[in-house]
Amino acid sequence: MKKTRRKSKSTKEQLTWMLVGAGAAMLAGTLIERSMTAGWRAVRSEEPPVRPEAVDTDLSDALVWTAVTAVAIGLGQLVAKRGAAIGWRAYTGKLPPG
Repeated sequence: MKKTRRKSKSTKEQLTWMLVGAGAAMLAGTLIERSMTAGWRAVRSEEPPVRPEAVDTDLSDALVWTAVTAVAIGLGQLVAKRGAAIGWRAYTGKLPPG
């Protein structure tokens, strides 16, 4: 007779944490990207570079846009994941699975 393997609680917790952490990071990335686009429009009165790697895009615009969005999205995802971890700890009473 073949035994069926049930997922352990820790595996379920890891999967749930992965979904919560990834969801928080994706939401933060989307919100930050939209905010960055709106900020670029407000400051520069023009659209941000759509394709920074294109030869017809001004190099300085491409560098500024790439650097600023990369830092903003990275920091936003970090803050979102830490916020999710704080919520996880408040809800479960323990740290998220590693």
